[in-house]
Amino acid sequence: MLEPLKQYVAQHRTQLAKFLTVGLITFGINFFSFHFFFGVAGWDYRIAVSLAYVITVTSHFWLNRFFTFSASEQRILHNVGKYLLLLPLNYGVTLAVVGLVVEVAGLSPYLGVITSTLATSSVSFLILKHFVFKSGASWQSS
Repeated sequence: MLEPLKQYVAQHRTQLAKFLTVGLITFGINFFSFHFFFGVAGWDYRIAVSLAYVITVTSHFWLNRFFTFSASEQRILHNVGKYLLLLPLNYGVTLAVVGLVVEVAGLSPYLGVITSTLATSSVSFLILKHFVFKSGASWQSS
């Protein structure tokens, strides 16, 4: 069972490394955007979180489109539409994982957030690679 996973990781190691790099960058964007809106500007944390989320999601899309998956030749509207489908899925996974960690395992919500980030990252890579930015797709521009 682990052998197919090892082969997949070996075959896609460059994209996985790029995806992890983008993940670290977008984590930084999220953290510093939140800090700016909340810590510097003094806005309500809910507004700060929301604005940081929009900035982070937008950065995540563009960095993955151009850097991780080299999908700049694809039509943007197809990528954006499919990416928007990913967002509620990731949100649902986040809520489910945090809920399991906190309510079932009785652990810290901080551990839940870290665990859910790992879970959504795994799901996101597969969906971005094989659905949102699928190479050789019929929606590529000429």
